[in-house]
Amino acid sequence: MTLRIGISARLLHSPPPGLGLPLKRLQFLESTMAQWIMSHGVVAFMIPFLDEQVPRKRRHAPLGDLVESLDGLVLQGGIDICAETYGAKPWKESTDSDPIRDEYELDLLRGFIDADKPVLGICRGAQLLNVYFGGTLIQDIPTQWPGAIRHQDERDYDRLTHEVHFLPGSRLSDIYGYEPQRVTSIHHQCVDRLGQGLVLEARSPIDLVPEAIRHTGKPFVMGVQWHPEFHMGGSEDGLPGILDSGPLMLAFLKAAARRAGHMRRLTDSMAYVREKIR
Repeated sequence: MTLRIGISARLLHSPPPGLGLPLKRLQFLESTMAQWIMSHGVVAFMIPFLDEQVPRKRRHAPLGDLVESLDGLVLQGGIDICAETYGAKPWKESTDSDPIRDEYELDLLRGFIDADKPVLGICRGAQLLNVYFGGTLIQDIPTQWPGAIRHQDERDYDRLTHEVHFLPGSRLSDIYGYEPQRVTSIHHQCVDRLGQGLVLEARSPIDLVPEAIRHTGKPFVMGVQWHPEFHMGGSEDGLPGILDSGPLMLAFLKAAARRAGHMRRLTDSMAYVREKIR
């Protein structure tokens, strides 16, 4: 069977009037994320956010059914995680964050991690993984990380790059080797205190800002701070030496295939037993 990968939704709470739904919350999927996943011969589905505060709701969202029907989860990037979500005070009076999305994605994480299904977090998704396991975040690298290089530039956006080093013994070094690699950098927050069971996979070599994390007790739970989906062609996209995003996605999908194969063998075995009982 074709692998089915779920992608968390980005939420737009106040759409601009030109979209035609000015008073409705919108959910969306950044198109290159779907292309990155589906270019490897699998099917991707955006997992809808269901507002359980809506008065007309009949029952809770079927999280268990969603997890059971999908083979892995990818968390999109996006807006900052609320400081309150990990027990901190906001770094400034007014911040761009979304507690509704935090709660929605943390629920998804709980379901997939409890089911031992692979999870890959991208940028914000990597930070949310750290928060899920009890870690904290640096809320603003330029003001809270002395000596930091540029990790975000509104003028360059997805054209800003820097080197990362993969740590000895890391899963990323197994995938890519130990040579320094260049990646996109579109973030002003990063991992601070690591969550329980997590280890660093990569750092920015000049300022040592964390760039990737992994859970040691799970088959595949990893987060990367860069956006591999933005430059699937690597250097072909006009960014010399940019890291090839293919091997990372293949490693994630191989983990999903192993997990799916195990579950389908178990399902077939149970069906055989039920048939014998009849």
